[in-house]
Formats: sequence, structure tokens, C-alpha cells
Amino acid sequence: MIRPTALILTANYGSGHVQVANVLSEELKSKGYEPIISDLFGEAHPIMAQITQSLFIKSFSHGSSFYKWFYYGTNKLNATTITQFSRYLGRKRFIELIEKHHPRFVITTFPLHAAPFLLKKSRYNIPIYTVITDYFAHPFWINPSIDHYFVASDSVKQGLMKHHVDENKITVSGIPIRSGFYQFINKEVILNKYEVSHSSHVVTILAGAQGVLKNVKQLAERLLQDPSLTIIVICGKNNDLYEKLLPTAVQYPETFRLFGYVEKLHEILKLSHCLITKPGGITITEAAALNLPLILYKPVPGQESENAKHFQSHGAALIAESTDEIAHCVKRLVHNKQLLADMKSALKCIHQPYSSQKIVHHALQGYQKLKA
Repeated sequence: MIRPTALILTANYGSGHVQVANVLSEELKSKGYEPIISDLFGEAHPIMAQITQSLFIKSFSHGSSFYKWFYYGTNKLNATTITQFSRYLGRKRFIELIEKHHPRFVITTFPLHAAPFLLKKSRYNIPIYTVITDYFAHPFWINPSIDHYFVASDSVKQGLMKHHVDENKITVSGIPIRSGFYQFINKEVILNKYEVSHSSHVVTILAGAQGVLKNVKQLAERLLQDPSLTIIVICGKNNDLYEKLLPTAVQYPETFRLFGYVEKLHEILKLSHCLITKPGGITITEAAALNLPLILYKPVPGQESENAKHFQSHGAALIAESTDEIAHCVKRLVHNKQLLADMKSALKCIHQPYSSQKIVHHALQGYQKLKA
């Protein structure tokens, strides 16, 4: 029997958009579908995609003022103006995908305007849905041809409605994250697995594959001065940072743990008392799923700062601009039990669980209504 197909369009600007696509793909497979994931822009314009992705990463480390100008400058533009600019990118590749796979619906985890434009203009009667992967509604996501939006919070919904998106076309689903974050884990088992003391306060630093979290070595060594803390640093695929931190691991064998890429990130976050990270939409959603207090380090103007503001305003995160501030935040969380409890409660209120199930259920129901 041939399995029905669904097309998921994404883009490799940071890992979040692709990660959400993969989570939705797994959920669709569990429902008997054959999901097709496409990096539409990368497949259609590989050289341009490579250049712009490199510039995107560098803008977080070296060109934050440029990125701020771009993000907030385009935020002031009319959404129609933005969509006009990008609706021609990837058109040929998108038609190829439609003709080859005949999907029942299309889901986008990145604002790719060629898809909704072509679906509504052409003979294809295929619904298209968009999953917004941050806690802020930038107009670049908005396209009048999108059938439904799935968003992280009510504030994002209100943001879309201010840009004249019909309320009935918006569902507050939350942001899809990996299923491991919802699995029961025996904390005693993972403490032993990672050789972490039961009496220690565990502070995890998520450095990021592109090294966007700066001064990690300085920060770790500052925190290691407190013997009651165990510091875990996760470098991802940043091999240079891993090598740089190896001497620290040798110097502090009892209270420092160093990792490269971690497949089961949820295990380490489950044993942590707080997480120091950049405020990417996926990472902070994963922390919220575990009620893990957040210290957000130097949010870059744009979606990072908007994500950080959302969590801070709800009492779910602290924002720090220096290693000294981070050390102060860690001390507050370790010694102020009421603050810790309040942050955990706020995170629980923010999180929308099982988002991928909600999104896929809506998409499948929409197809059944269309068929009827």
C-alpha cells in the first residue's frame, strides 16, 4: 500500500527550523504518512543559500547591529512588500516537488513565500500551513495565501492579528520539540550515567555549534570557583571550543563535565538546576518542557531578544550581559529557593506540550474536510 505524502519545507538558517521539520516528520510517520522534507531555498539556489547562511551566522557574532537593522527595519515594512520580494525564490524546485510527490498538504517551518503563492495561483488544491518557530510574529512570516498558522504563544497570535491575519487561521500550538523531552527519566540513573554528584547544583552551559555563546572558558572557570556547583559544557559540533576546554576538564575532574554533540540532550537538561544559553526558540522551549530555569546570555537584537523578553516578562528567565552577571544569576538561583520555584512555575505556564501532535492532527483533519 502506498503511504500518503506530506511536504515539509524548511531552511538551514540555524538548526531550529530543520529540527522542527524533523519532529513533525516523525509525527507524520506515526500517522501513516510519508513526509518529504525539503530545504527549498538551499536546493533551488545552493550557492546563494551557502553565502547567506554564512552571513547569517556571522551576523550573530560580529554583525549584530546589522542584523538589528535588518530585523527591525523589515518589521516596519508592509507584509505584502516582503512577500513580493521572496515569492519567486525556489519556484521551479517547489513545482518539481509537488509534481513528484503529490502531497496532501504542505507545512513550512521557515517563511518561504514561493510555496503559498504558487499553490493558490496554480491548479493545485493543496492546503499550506506555517509553524512559527519563535515567540514573536515578524511580518516576514505572514502571507495571505497561508491557510493556517501554528504559533508558540497567545502574544504571537495577537501579533499576527495586528497584521490582519484572521483569528480563525491561528492556533496556539506551541513549538514542536523532540519526543525525548516528554519521556520519563529516572534522575538517579542519569546522575550515575554522567558521574554527577547527587548533592551538587548542576549548571549546564549550551555553547552552540557556531560558537555564538562567547567567553565559555572564562565563564566555566569563574563558576568552578564555587565547589558546590558542577558545570557541564555542551559544545555541539564546535570542535575548536571542545579542544580549548579540555585542559579545564583535566583541572577539575570532579566538578566539570565536557561534551561535544549530545544526542540525548534531554537527559543532561533533566539533571540540571539551570541552563545558560542563547535564547533560540527551540532551546528555550525544550527548557520550558522540563521546567528548567534559564539564564539567557547577551541576546542578539532580533528574534533572540524578542524570545528573551517574552520569557523574562513571564518570570521564566534571567538575562545577563556579562560573565559577572551570569555568576550573580547562578548564585541567586542556587540560594533563593522561592525564585527557583517561581521560575519553574512560570516555565510550566509558558509551555504548550505535544505541539507536533496538535499540528499534525489539525493538518489531517483539514485534509479530510477538503476531501469531503
